[in-house]
Amino acid sequence: MKIILSVICSLFLIGCSESAPQANESNTAIASEAEKKNTVTEENKTAISATTVEVEASAATVTETALDATALFAQKCASCHGSKAEKSALNKSQIIAGWKDTQIKDALKGYQAGTYGKEMKGLMQGQAKGLNDAQIDALAKYISTL
Repeated sequence: MKIILSVICSLFLIGCSESAPQANESNTAIASEAEKKNTVTEENKTAISATTVEVEASAATVTETALDATALFAQKCASCHGSKAEKSALNKSQIIAGWKDTQIKDALKGYQAGTYGKEMKGLMQGQAKGLNDAQIDALAKYISTL
């Protein structure tokens, strides 16, 4: 990105230069330098295109993960914890809205291992068993924003 900005600035300065070339040799030198700048610009365009594709793919992955977490929460959690995680599940659990993502991850992994929970341990163990690490991470991030 820095290279692109420096090339653009250089081209801008060359184009805005107030000194006029006085000889054909000067014109040839300037034209040659401009060609070099254009070549660099084409290389940078290719790099920008590749970077743009990577960023778009990354953004798509983030969006898909967010959608997956939203759907997963609606499917597995919302019926007991509420659509905003504002309810005590079956009036026996803690309200999970406001929990940090690490606390949620620890709880879900603890339920999977059978090392976490009290009254709701059996029910939550069944809900958490089928979750993989990516789903737990996505759910934890999603719930921590509610």
